[in-house]
Amino acid sequence: MSRTRSRDPQAAAAPAADAGLSPLPGGLGWTVTSRALATRLLGDQRLGVLEPQPVMSHLATKLPAELHPAVREITAFAERVMLQTGHDRHMVLRRAFGGFFSADAVAARTPGLRADAEHIVQRFAEAGGGEFMTAVAFPYAVRTGARLIGVTDEEYRRLHKLSQQLALVAYAARLEDPAEAVRAGRAALVRIRETVTAARTAAPGTSVLGAWNAGAIDLPDEDVEANAVMLVQASLETVGGMLGNTAVRILGTPGALADAEQRERLLDDALRAEPPLKTLERVVREPIRLDGHELRPGQIVSVRIADANRMDDDPVAGRALFSFGWGAYRCLGARLARHQARELFAALHRIAPDAAPAGEDSERIRHIRFDMPRRLRVTCTAPPSADAAALTRALTEALEEDDLDRPLTSLEREVTYVVLKEHGVTVPEDLRGPTTIREWVTWAISAHG
Repeated sequence: MSRTRSRDPQAAAAPAADAGLSPLPGGLGWTVTSRALATRLLGDQRLGVLEPQPVMSHLATKLPAELHPAVREITAFAERVMLQTGHDRHMVLRRAFGGFFSADAVAARTPGLRADAEHIVQRFAEAGGGEFMTAVAFPYAVRTGARLIGVTDEEYRRLHKLSQQLALVAYAARLEDPAEAVRAGRAALVRIRETVTAARTAAPGTSVLGAWNAGAIDLPDEDVEANAVMLVQASLETVGGMLGNTAVRILGTPGALADAEQRERLLDDALRAEPPLKTLERVVREPIRLDGHELRPGQIVSVRIADANRMDDDPVAGRALFSFGWGAYRCLGARLARHQARELFAALHRIAPDAAPAGEDSERIRHIRFDMPRRLRVTCTAPPSADAAALTRALTEALEEDDLDRPLTSLEREVTYVVLKEHGVTVPEDLRGPTTIREWVTWAISAHG
């Protein structure tokens, strides 16, 4: 990395790039590319996150007085988000939401992850493939995020779009018309609250909104509301990007889709070399002297994640990844994200085993924050359509039963799963509806015919 001179005499004079620490322009802070330094700094509580108050206070100076209440309202909402608050407050919020991402919670969600992956992949396979990012990666990320939070897919997409509009207020001071950005952000916040309130009462008990509605989250309502929206923001681009980057490797490596161990290695490789988020930013809270350099309060520390992930001769942090963050602010959803990837590519292997890149280079996005494919064309062989007569005949013969309306025993259900799979119909593990041969055939035809 080339060095950039700083207006800070000490920073400008420091030959920091060779040590993995180089100054940002204008004395704004530092870029970190060293694994060892990333570990030290991201684990140092003298570094925090950029909190909303200073940014919004500066914005208020550029606005007419009648918009100051809107700025205060937006600031109060943002200050409750766990990724934008100080260490102690962050830990309180982290403990309150951590139960949704524990090993047991993810294990309980795995059947749903599998069923959703199979449903999405089935449609993709029936079309003979297509654009992986828009047909598979993002719909799967939306479905998983919506289930976690307790909203419909449509509500999730609406909340994501509204949260993006709200987030733009943080940059309003740089715009030609900051007042209009604040008005639009305030309107987005109103619609966010309306959407969350409407979804809360109907949300499943295992979801964030469902647990909130049942009084199972020991936080003020405003905290749950703000962090539910944060989970929407955190569970789409990063997960979709991870799935896309992993697909490039797995589908582009002959034999990898059929090998669970190789799929896991390539997932790890994708996260290491092409993390969906390019950088992790922290703010210096207290003076830090690091290898002869002064890190001053208010300066930004920007860790280049792919660089910090590189394995070198320094055994710092073993084979750990920085792709999900490090230290106190590490991503709560890291375990869930990995499970999403495992279930999706396992479903691709089961349903579309010959899935492969379409022979054209994937188009990647150009974004300061994200690293992922914009377009990734994939082809596969469409499975044959289910045939009602053939399925009925196969099931009656396998079960030695001509009564199409007799409820099947648990053992007969297991036989049914096997027969349907032999005919190209995969049964989701959490499917509970069909109980007779006729109902199974009807479901198979409607879902796969």
